[in-house]
Amino acid sequence: MYGVISAAYQLNSPMNIPAALFPKRFSTFLFAACLWLAGNLGTQAQTVPSGFNNALVMAGWTEPVGFTFDANGRWYVWERNGKVWIVENGVRLAQPLIDISDEVGGWRDHGLLGFTLDPNFLTNGKIYLMYAVDRHHLMNFGTPNYNAATNQYYAATIMRISRYNAIGPSYNTVDYNSRLVLLGETRKTGVPLLHESHSTGQLVFGADGTLLATVGDGASYNNVDVGSDGGTYFSQALTDSILKPKENVGAMRSQLVDCHNGKLLRIDPNTGDGIPSNPYYDPTAPRAPRSRVWAMGLRNPFRMTRRPGTGSSNPADGNPGAFYIGDVGWATWEDLHVC
Repeated sequence: MYGVISAAYQLNSPMNIPAALFPKRFSTFLFAACLWLAGNLGTQAQTVPSGFNNALVMAGWTEPVGFTFDANGRWYVWERNGKVWIVENGVRLAQPLIDISDEVGGWRDHGLLGFTLDPNFLTNGKIYLMYAVDRHHLMNFGTPNYNAATNQYYAATIMRISRYNAIGPSYNTVDYNSRLVLLGETRKTGVPLLHESHSTGQLVFGADGTLLATVGDGASYNNVDVGSDGGTYFSQALTDSILKPKENVGAMRSQLVDCHNGKLLRIDPNTGDGIPSNPYYDPTAPRAPRSRVWAMGLRNPFRMTRRPGTGSSNPADGNPGAFYIGDVGWATWEDLHVC
């Protein structure tokens, strides 16, 4: 059993879950603690807690999604439109580390949402990006019909993970020719994107050097989507081979092992292949979705982090660490998953 067990509970109520529900390999499934915030916490004014200070650090950003640091303390801030900036000694450098805004589909909840540095970034310069691909770029790049200034939104496309090498020794810019697509080389191999949300999430390295990524189910957030939902782009995706017929099951894609959607994926950062210690790994098809699946049953896992000090350094142990996943809820519940 490698999926999600969801326990919906009130904050002041005990959780009584039979031990038989828990698989022996705890590291390969999700325990979902659904916090009943609305009914128990009420509406409170937002104030800064005692001992904390609310201060502006830096302004002038365009839809910043997140930031991280290298071992020397430099910031790397990524913006939804497809740009990553370096901040050094409190000053943003004049040019971005990378700009792939012509490829990124930055609309509704989509864009460049996932970014991370290689654990050995200061020696190898590798960076990783996860984003929604603009449909015009997906369907026309490399042909006479492509125009870098053209965008095609509200249409079927894919989610993609790419790697670039920054140029040393300063690592202030990337070599665009170093681009390697780890997942989503073509429209047939990417993660289907079929609605206005529920797409890419976070990129995080495991303690063992494997790369983990959260991806949404691609389903509608307006309806109970079990496939062929009129508010999604399923028909177009089927025509374009973005979506396989057996994947046309809406939100249930998250429980379909032969599909990338609604999963926590674990891949080799050098190849994009699945890891042999993944629970469904197929040695005859290392790039198949089942070979990349680490955990199943997610809806819109927008953010994720690894608990420090957890996990093994050996990928063969199948223990990249403990991951905390913020999985966006619907109208009533919010989910915090521990994987």
